[in-house]
Amino acid sequence: MTPDDWVELFSDDSPALRVRFEGAQPRAQDMYWRGRVLWLFDGRRWSGGLAADPMPEATEQPASAPVRYEIAMEPTDRRYLVMLDLPMQSPESGQLQRDYTVEANAPVSQLIKYGGVSSPDARANPVLSPDESRMGLSLPGGLNPRTRALGQSWRAEAGGDDAAVVQRALDWIGEEFSYSLAVSPGGRNAVDEFLFDTQVGFCQHFSSSFASLMRAAGIPSRVVLGYAGGYRNRYGEYWVVRKMDAHAWTEVWLSGQGWVRVDPTAAVAPERVLDTVEDLARRESILPSNFGPVMELGDWARRNWNDLVLGFNAARQASLLRPLGIEQATGTQLSTAFAVGAGLALAFTLWVLMRGRPKPRDPLEAAWLAFTRRLRRSGLAKRTSEPPQSFGERLAALLPDQADSLRSLSQRYADWRYAPGQMSPDDKVRLIAELRAYRPTAAHARSGE
Repeated sequence: MTPDDWVELFSDDSPALRVRFEGAQPRAQDMYWRGRVLWLFDGRRWSGGLAADPMPEATEQPASAPVRYEIAMEPTDRRYLVMLDLPMQSPESGQLQRDYTVEANAPVSQLIKYGGVSSPDARANPVLSPDESRMGLSLPGGLNPRTRALGQSWRAEAGGDDAAVVQRALDWIGEEFSYSLAVSPGGRNAVDEFLFDTQVGFCQHFSSSFASLMRAAGIPSRVVLGYAGGYRNRYGEYWVVRKMDAHAWTEVWLSGQGWVRVDPTAAVAPERVLDTVEDLARRESILPSNFGPVMELGDWARRNWNDLVLGFNAARQASLLRPLGIEQATGTQLSTAFAVGAGLALAFTLWVLMRGRPKPRDPLEAAWLAFTRRLRRSGLAKRTSEPPQSFGERLAALLPDQADSLRSLSQRYADWRYAPGQMSPDDKVRLIAELRAYRPTAAHARSGE
């Protein structure tokens, strides 16, 4: 993991895995999907660090009943299986490791299905091994001196209360930091720059910097990669976790508790979320409003097809056409049946897409609406009856350092909106780009004006 490198992934809404729960499902805030654990940090990049180590026998039972589920994971060509945090036993196709990741028996080069048993309230490794202690406290020499100094001073002030240090860092994030995908790459002391200068970033910046600060305070820490959240498909009893749900969080080791998940990104105050992965993926919401249900219907069909393929042995193939009076279907009959079925499915999909499809929103209008949404999230909501020019003047008064830019954006949009045909195509393209690129100043975001 290298902070700044995930932005393209956040715009990919294709499925990473599909999950069907058996019985009760976890709470939304417990849907963390564990993939890999990273220990080594060279100042820019996080990587593995500890050799694979099978999980020893459990020393304690979780307080609540375990969550049972089945995952269909898309190919990654890598040797890991994603599991709900924290997995309690190995699936048939992998081996549970000491860090609660699952090493796959072979690279996942095709769709794979496996079962899982997890407990969100389980404790991870209440005893810290010497290797974990050494790796969990290591920091690259000569880098990020301000972070080192802050961590050491906090540890001295806390008097050995590591939990208090963790909470102090989370409180700082909630008060001062903002979330945004529009950030510039960090320099040599990237952690210092994020914590003390920009204070704006996304999950990779938060998890990397938080782990570094905790290590500087003498608290063993590591970064976990995986996914967070997902959405329930309305046409099937399963959840879809997309590639854009990729997430990085931190785990800290606390005496008497073991490894504890801490998600510093989640500590950001809602009003300081300047943009989201949904904003990026939809490119300012040009998709028609009825496209979501169609995509869910398509994913439901894809999932059923995957189930059919994964369990489609020779006996099932031969009996497929039995409802039509064909006891043992031949290869030709099966091919014909699949061709007819595919043609009907395509025709139905095209009919749903074209039936009543609304007129797409003009890109400039979409860019303006996204511009006002970002301002609303930072505390500057446009009033319902407020004209663009009046909104621009009010913004200019509140943000004097950007007054000229805000007046220009609002004036040019008003000219296009109320005098159609007067703006050249090139000017329109430039205005769209400027509206999409605009972000409230960090100073304004911190002040909450």
